[in-house]
Amino acid sequence: MSRMQCNPIPRHLCRAAVLGAALCVTPLASRAQEDARQTGNPSVASEARLHVDGDSATHSPQKTFFVKRDLVASGIAFAASVAVSSFDLRIAHWARSADVQGDSSRHDRISTATRVNETPLTIAAFATWGIGRLAHSETTADVGLHTFEALVLTTGISEVLRGTIGRTRPREAPEDPFLFKPGKGFTQFETRSYPSLHTAAAFATATALVGEIRLRRPEATKWAAPLLYTAAMVPGLTRIYLDQHWASDVVAGGFVGALLGSRVVSYAHSHRRNRLDRALLAVNVVPDGYGRTLVVAELPW
Repeated sequence: MSRMQCNPIPRHLCRAAVLGAALCVTPLASRAQEDARQTGNPSVASEARLHVDGDSATHSPQKTFFVKRDLVASGIAFAASVAVSSFDLRIAHWARSADVQGDSSRHDRISTATRVNETPLTIAAFATWGIGRLAHSETTADVGLHTFEALVLTTGISEVLRGTIGRTRPREAPEDPFLFKPGKGFTQFETRSYPSLHTAAAFATATALVGEIRLRRPEATKWAAPLLYTAAMVPGLTRIYLDQHWASDVVAGGFVGALLGSRVVSYAHSHRRNRLDRALLAVNVVPDGYGRTLVVAELPW
């Protein structure tokens, strides 16, 4: 891998880019999780999710998947990514410097870490749902299903955005962070940079899990949220290191994932189960006792 010798970027600019992503998505996630807490009561039966507790009885359930303030949040997030884009080239130069790149072993370790992307995360979420169904654990199945839904939605929307915008990756245009080829991202990997799908998937997972924890074990949120959001930032940073994304791609990806992850959980817990939920959470697949076939049986929970 070729390396460019550059003057290191001031540390405060690197920190600003990282903190920009965190500040952009964390308030959104916290607010959405509070929406879910106010509009859903985990102590009631799953099929009665329109009931709320006494403290939030005056709040109406979330009527639509997206709410009006999401438009404002999206505008703020877009402005933040535009602001960070003015530092994209300097951050890329810093990430390409010999001190940051290090030796081949560091490069190999980071390349391995970046394999945690939307595919293994989606498979893990689906497997969690499956384990919950087999173990007759409604909580496990519910968390797995909503995380899976958030990841599928995040991946689909991110791919449409990436394909339409067609921003060229830094590896292909090392000195031009503003090279766009609209529509080319659907057919060319090198023009599929904005937003970062690795980051979007990581934040969708973290936000969905934090939302579910907030609903079921509010006291655990204070330690679970920092750990999950810190872990969610790792894929984006590795992609900058590997010259696959500009810093503004990471900021945008973090917001997309946080928005969709929070909305899936908030909407799911403020409405009765939709057809998919009823199909995947209200039935169970069990052996027929003869080792040959499976039967589908309704469960009381």
